[in-house]
Amino acid sequence: MRARVSGLLVAACVMAIPAAWAETDAASGEFTSQSTRLVVHGAVAFRGKSSLDGDALIVAVSNARLKTDMVAEYYDRRRAIERHVKDDETGVVYFEFTPDGRYRGLSYYFAPGNGCGYCTSEVTSSVKLASGRLTGTLKVDVLVLSDDHGAALPANGGAPGKAYLAYHAALTKRDAAALRPLLSQSQEEVFDNAKQKGKLEGFLSFLSEDHPTRTARIDKGFGNDRTAVLLVSGESAAGKVTGEALLVKDQGAWKVDDELLSVVSP
Repeated sequence: MRARVSGLLVAACVMAIPAAWAETDAASGEFTSQSTRLVVHGAVAFRGKSSLDGDALIVAVSNARLKTDMVAEYYDRRRAIERHVKDDETGVVYFEFTPDGRYRGLSYYFAPGNGCGYCTSEVTSSVKLASGRLTGTLKVDVLVLSDDHGAALPANGGAPGKAYLAYHAALTKRDAAALRPLLSQSQEEVFDNAKQKGKLEGFLSFLSEDHPTRTARIDKGFGNDRTAVLLVSGESAAGKVTGEALLVKDQGAWKVDDELLSVVSP
């Protein structure tokens, strides 16, 4: 397996800024693996779990421009990128650094037989962390997203948690009338469009795909007066699931905007 990175330079500012002020990050360069050529247009940097082990500083680069303010809302940024950015036309390569800025390796997947779960020797890097910036040989200039998701919420998630559990109850009962008022404005629009086209049952099935159908627990939560993120877990027919739910406050009420859950491997 051979991959080539052409002319990359990383300058990632570790200074935390409010997500709402973040601009779309631009990047340039090229990543080639076998016959796949990824022309880099976007990048985002964040702290997360390494593909190998331990904590890492991760720079995700893509042929799509990445909206940092949207990625920043999520607790698990890598999972959000995998679910909402990556597809058949959009590739993502993850460069990993130690928490103090030393290059460790990379991971990517383009197609069967064309990917790397974790490669450590494909890139020569002179990246260093100094004065709150990563500088060196990977051509991206991105802010490292803040880990601050707001104040810790009370047990069971407080008011956002109550809204999420009501959402859970309505979804598991397939009670569309009870579910709609618990959805964010953007999700309500999808709901109404599906209903108008006679595809509401399909939309409910989509929402239920990874949702815990038997029990749902709120393990931890963070938020401010506008947004909240809940770390949730539960059981479904497929087994134990874990993940997160994003909620937004709309006209004084908490609404579910997104939910990213994964089945936990035995």
